[in-house]
Amino acid sequence: MNNRINIDNVLVKQVCRGDSLAFKKLVERLMQPAYYHALALLGNHDDALDMSQQAFIRVWNARESINPERPFYPWFYTILKRLCLNSQRDKNRGRETALSMLPSWIEPVSGEDTSAGIIQAEQSKLIQDALSSLSIDDREIIVMKDLEGYSYKEIAELLDIPTGTVMSRLYTARKRFKTKMEEAGYEHTSL
Repeated sequence: MNNRINIDNVLVKQVCRGDSLAFKKLVERLMQPAYYHALALLGNHDDALDMSQQAFIRVWNARESINPERPFYPWFYTILKRLCLNSQRDKNRGRETALSMLPSWIEPVSGEDTSAGIIQAEQSKLIQDALSSLSIDDREIIVMKDLEGYSYKEIAELLDIPTGTVMSRLYTARKRFKTKMEEAGYEHTSL
């Protein structure tokens, strides 16, 4: 599994025993990926922060039931995803994704050519709106593959589904994303 989410079994065992310093290290290691996964699912900065923190609280409260012999992050991600889905279900509020939180390939280009920056900003807004309008499942798989760069195998492990299902869902999600972009007037041949 990818280095970003590979957690040492020794650290997990320490957390299982109630070692608060080990838990702090675990949180520091996973804070950023947890936040970005929650943001991809919820589309809202404040909700993503809240749900990622809630996931860590759940981990601490369930520390004695963690199996340190199994990969930690897929177990953690399941908790995070369930919290996000429950939050999404319970709240019917508008989604927002701060442009500053999007990956650099979406952000507007600042430079000497102001018109290019304006065009880039408009394209970024279209992409942001299209992603936000997708279902959570579509948004999740596109963000994991295309924005975060996870392999099909890593996504399959995180979502606990076969690799073929990942490829199928990604294909379908990309088609829906392309349709949303075209409906918004974006005409780009590489989508």
